[in-house]
Amino acid sequence: MTIKNLEYWVLAQVGLEIILILLLTFFLVKMRSMSKLLKESQEDEKSAADNLKKLSDQLTLLETKQAALEETLGVLSEKPVSLQEQNPSRRMAASESYKNLAAKPRGASLRLQVEELHLQGFSSAEIAHRFRLHPTEVKMALDLARLKAE
Repeated sequence: MTIKNLEYWVLAQVGLEIILILLLTFFLVKMRSMSKLLKESQEDEKSAADNLKKLSDQLTLLETKQAALEETLGVLSEKPVSLQEQNPSRRMAASESYKNLAAKPRGASLRLQVEELHLQGFSSAEIAHRFRLHPTEVKMALDLARLKAE
C-alpha cells in the first residue's frame, strides 16, 4: 500500500468516527427527551390517582347524602297520608262554611266577602276562583282591608 492510499483510509476512518459521534449525540438527546416525557407521564399518573381518590371520596359522601335524602323522602311521603286521614273533618267544615258564604245575600260587598273568606283561611287563589276574579284583584282587596284596619 502506498502512503496516498493510507491517507485515504485514515480520512475515511476519521469521517466514519465523526458520523458515529454525531449518531451517538443524536440518540443521547433523544433518550434525554424520552426520560423527561416519562417523568412527566409518571407525575400525571400520580395526579390522576390523587384526583381519582378525591372523586371516590366525594362519591361516597354523595351516596350517604342520597341515602339520607331517600330516607327523608320516605318519611315525608308518609305524612300526607296521615294528614289526609286526620283532616276529613276540617275539610267538611271548610266546605260547609264555603257553602254558607255562597248562600249570602248579594247585598254584601264583594270586598267584604273576600275578606271573610280570607279570615276563614282560604287562599287568594281559591278566593279568586270562587268569585271569578284575577288573583291580583283579590290581593288588592285584602291590602285595602289591611290599610283600612290601620
